[in-house]
Amino acid sequence: MRRLLALLLLFAAALCARADEPFLKPNDVIALIGGEDMVVANELGYLETLLQRRLPDLHLKVRSLAWEGDTVFEQHRDLNYPTLETQLDKIGATVVVVMFGKMESMRGVDKSDEFIAAYQALLARLSSGGKRRLLILSPPIISGKGGNDGDQNLVRYAERIAAMEKPAGARVLKQEGYARFAVSRDGIHLNESQQKNIASRVANSLVPPPEPKPFTSEPSDAALRDAVLAKNRLWFQYTRPQNWAFLAGDRTNQPSSRDYKDPSKRWFPEEMEQFVPLIEAKDKEIWEAAAKLKGANQ
Repeated sequence: MRRLLALLLLFAAALCARADEPFLKPNDVIALIGGEDMVVANELGYLETLLQRRLPDLHLKVRSLAWEGDTVFEQHRDLNYPTLETQLDKIGATVVVVMFGKMESMRGVDKSDEFIAAYQALLARLSSGGKRRLLILSPPIISGKGGNDGDQNLVRYAERIAAMEKPAGARVLKQEGYARFAVSRDGIHLNESQQKNIASRVANSLVPPPEPKPFTSEPSDAALRDAVLAKNRLWFQYTRPQNWAFLAGDRTNQPSSRDYKDPSKRWFPEEMEQFVPLIEAKDKEIWEAAAKLKGANQ
């Protein structure tokens, strides 16, 4: 009986320790997945700037796999473009930050069951059997004057996301937790001010500061954010080349896609890989800039 009690106490202690364990760990590779709001979040770089500033010793890498028009139902890509699973494996992703639901909610509340089923299937793919930690962002609600049917649809979808069954270890940041009613730039997508707001709320949930506060840009942050933005531009050019058809699509046999001296050799894929050391150099620049800010502007 004593042995059983001791085992139960050890198990309980292990569970408590796991619950208190930080979500982000050294050398994590964080993948951002979602539609246009997540694309813009990466372009603005506020979330990564905050995370790097607060956790300079972790040497985090942030990579956007988000794409305009993506939904839980479909992530359309050009011919031969790698799947999300392949991309996650290639970058060695250990954490996935994912946000869907806004555009899907426009199909109506009566379609929410289909949405949840598709979202759960997508999350299972992204988690890969628990290999990756998931942070699921409930979509911020953009309210019109006095509210409208679209607002109520999104409220219901947000509630369904919070309540749905998720992969083990996944976290959900509810919309009440970071932006109950957000301001848009076009009636649908978040404006820059709200992007800052959400970045600060997400960062606060992952790395609670002594006193949670909204994103503030200090002059001393300039080098860090500049490095983040430069890295993100290089990553975009590397992963989303405009001439994908010549790189890996349906025009790889064109003469311009091959060595002019030896047509059996393809110069383009090798040339694209030259982006990799440039991106890695920017990661190091980000870490160095974040280390200089250690202890400040938390």
